[in-house]
Amino acid sequence: MAGGGVGEKVTPHDISIIVGAIGLVGALAISMFALPMMIEFGEVSSTQQVRSISVGVLGSNDDIVVHASPVCENNSTCTINNIKVMDEDGTELIRVSEFQLAEDGSFSSSIEVDESGKLMVEINGQGTWEVEVTAQRQIPIQFLPTLASLLLLVWGVWRKSQEGPEDPDIADIVENT
Repeated sequence: MAGGGVGEKVTPHDISIIVGAIGLVGALAISMFALPMMIEFGEVSSTQQVRSISVGVLGSNDDIVVHASPVCENNSTCTINNIKVMDEDGTELIRVSEFQLAEDGSFSSSIEVDESGKLMVEINGQGTWEVEVTAQRQIPIQFLPTLASLLLLVWGVWRKSQEGPEDPDIADIVENT
C-alpha cells in the first residue's frame, strides 16, 4: 500500500480477469458505434465527409467498402454522384462515380487503396442516405484486442478455478459436514 501498510495480495490471474472483462465489454461497446449513419445531403447536391479511416497497417493492402441505402420519400430524389477518397492533406486519391444499384436503390462499392495511413472518405449526393464505411483489411488487426482480452479472461478464470479455498477453516468445515 502507498502508506506503508499491508494490503491483500492480488494475484496476476485476478488482474487478468478484470482486464479481460473490461476489454471484452469495450469491444462490444465499440462494435455498437460501428452502425450505419444517416447522412442528409439536402435537396440540392452537396458533399459530406463521411469518415476518416486508417488503412495499410503493417503494410497490408486494404480496401474501403461503402454500403449505402437511400432513405427517401416518394416525392424526393436520392442520388449518389461520386465517392472520393483523399489523404490527410486533401489530395484526391480515388474517385468512384459508377455504381451498380440494387432494386431498392442501394449499392455496395469496394475501393482498392494503394496508399497507407489516414484517409478521408467524402460522398457527393442528394437526399437522405444510410451509409456505412468500413475497411476490408488484408491483415485483420481489429480482432487482436478482442482475442487478447478473451484469452486473458479465460486464463484468469481457469487459473482461479485451480486455486484451493482461501480460508483453511472453511475447507475444514466443508470436509467435516
